[in-house]
Amino acid sequence: MKYFKIKSHILLIGVLFMLPACSVFETKKVVDPNLPSQESVLTNATAVQLNELGVGLQSVMRNGIQNYRLVTGSIGREMYNLSSVELTWTTELLGTTNGGFSLTTGFNASYDDFSQTRRRAELFMRGANASTALNETQKNSIRGFCNTVEAYVMLKNLNMQYQNGIRISFTDLNTPGDLLKPGPFVSYDAALTEIKRLLDLGNTQLASAGTAFAFPMTTGWAGFSTPTTFSTFNRGLAAEVMMYQKDWNGMLTALGASFMNLSGPLTTGPVFTFSTTSGDIFNPLYQQKNTTSAPMVAQALFISQAEAGDTRVPAKVALRTTPRVLNGLTGAYDVYMYPTNTSPISILRNEELILMYAEAQIQLNTPTSLIAGAAALDVIRVASGLPTLAIAKPTVLGNQAALITEMLNQRRYSLFFEGHRWFDMRRYNLLSTLPNDLPTAKVYTQLIRPFAEVQWDAKNPQ
Repeated sequence: MKYFKIKSHILLIGVLFMLPACSVFETKKVVDPNLPSQESVLTNATAVQLNELGVGLQSVMRNGIQNYRLVTGSIGREMYNLSSVELTWTTELLGTTNGGFSLTTGFNASYDDFSQTRRRAELFMRGANASTALNETQKNSIRGFCNTVEAYVMLKNLNMQYQNGIRISFTDLNTPGDLLKPGPFVSYDAALTEIKRLLDLGNTQLASAGTAFAFPMTTGWAGFSTPTTFSTFNRGLAAEVMMYQKDWNGMLTALGASFMNLSGPLTTGPVFTFSTTSGDIFNPLYQQKNTTSAPMVAQALFISQAEAGDTRVPAKVALRTTPRVLNGLTGAYDVYMYPTNTSPISILRNEELILMYAEAQIQLNTPTSLIAGAAALDVIRVASGLPTLAIAKPTVLGNQAALITEMLNQRRYSLFFEGHRWFDMRRYNLLSTLPNDLPTAKVYTQLIRPFAEVQWDAKNPQ
């Protein structure tokens, strides 16, 4: 199977964990005499029910990726969504009208999707904790997986919200009357600390989880489908969190426990998979080349500023026979990273880990670490068809500031349209250097807090 086939009872359990419109953490009660209720899952789930919840959680991890990539790619000026049916992508999102974002637009759609995934991970873990069908080792495998997944989606929401912060605590499902009083929003730094704590906790749990997960792992996790190998993914995520915390030594320690391999394939890593199987979904970022309906186009400088011979450019964009034009924006190149509607989407891969390693070494700014950082960048450059820095840019060697610029540029091309450029430029205070192809455009620092969250707090004060 490419991913999995969703059966009716899995769908129902998914419905059990869907969120009502009034909040992103409430869980609607669904009663069906023929299928498991939420109460049965939370009190004494069977092994079969837990298996279904585990597979379902892996599925919903994919939700939100389309909106997340489109928003971060647009604000980071990597690409434009020239959608003729929803013009706000080229007006409000680019800051050209209404002073910016509107409460009626869908730019926070990924926030809801990621929050639902977070909630389902919490419910899956609670169900496992209360189940008599599992031993402690099996429960640890679920705990470690769920805490890692929660951290993964929390980091995505936090980076979108930035100084707005996020909620780091849920309500207690077993405490009557508390469901509408979630934890408060905390600062960006406090949220990073909590995300790192969850990853460390999850990693500790994975170390006591035996040799196999207590539920099926889908094909996208090939090579990372046991607690031990999944732990290397957890450590890669931890390194990313520490990158935002500027904990360079901590990053190197985490990367050493991850699946980073300076001499290994850059593509190694878990992926989201898609298929034509009934009940599954297509890759939501796939689009055909050179059609009138292909709305995702690359920002022109991505092509013109690339070094000659960089193989990443033709691997990520395709020249159109006729440029696409909308609202004053022109796209001569389609975004074309996924050749079919079932092409996988990378979750985290060796290429990104090596770039994080390079950044940490460069930031330590010792003669030895600068050499190590440059060598890591050369791994990326050579794999992309480019000469080493000693040949192409010898003056950057030993120069921290120049190496940081080079590192950011390599991240720009390696991680194009993967949700990094906006955040990279923000954390280096370089948002003002991003291009604006419209005279009234502006680059935003963060999204607004979802309106439903604001209403929720107003109706349910702490």
